[in-house]
Amino acid sequence: MIKTTAILISELPGYVNPKAKIGRMVEKGEIYPIIRGIYEDDPKTPPHYLANSIYGPSYISFEYALDYYKLAEKKDCPITCAAYGKRKEKRHETMFGVYTYRDIPKKAFAAELVLHNENGYSFVIASPEKALCDTLYNSAPASNLKELKKLLFDEIGIGKRKIFRLDHMVLLQLADLYGCRNLHLLKSFLRKKYGRVDQSDNSDI
Repeated sequence: MIKTTAILISELPGYVNPKAKIGRMVEKGEIYPIIRGIYEDDPKTPPHYLANSIYGPSYISFEYALDYYKLAEKKDCPITCAAYGKRKEKRHETMFGVYTYRDIPKKAFAAELVLHNENGYSFVIASPEKALCDTLYNSAPASNLKELKKLLFDEIGIGKRKIFRLDHMVLLQLADLYGCRNLHLLKSFLRKKYGRVDQSDNSDI
């Protein structure tokens, strides 16, 4: 389980120097440091269980979430997470894996998040639709609908059939929260596909 330095100290009331004891516990392999002040006692813990504890507020998204939902399979994908107000991408290399944290707009941050409880751990991950929107937001802007399709199906690697299994109304609602070119084009793509073309969305593609 995840334990902070404060929790470990509270569990060592009989030690004059509990921090020194914690250091010895690390040396003996009784606990494993994740980042400064946070430890895990099981070296086989799935890495995504730890993502929200390393840096926050955050949730799992982007490539890792797309792979988690089998929408776009990526080999050896780092644990990719979304945050806001951080400006620069954050990267943490740990014994459990590599974790990256990228910004999305604050307005979009809280939408479509799912809390999972597994094996005594809890972690927050984007819904499939939110993971796709986050990924498009952090991708280079497409110039037109043709480029968007290339981005979706070739670069991101979304299966052409899988994208149409997503909740398109949720995608349309989410797209308005980002204010970026790729999400604007996604709205046009979905509306064209389903015969609901909005002329304002289609005027520049």
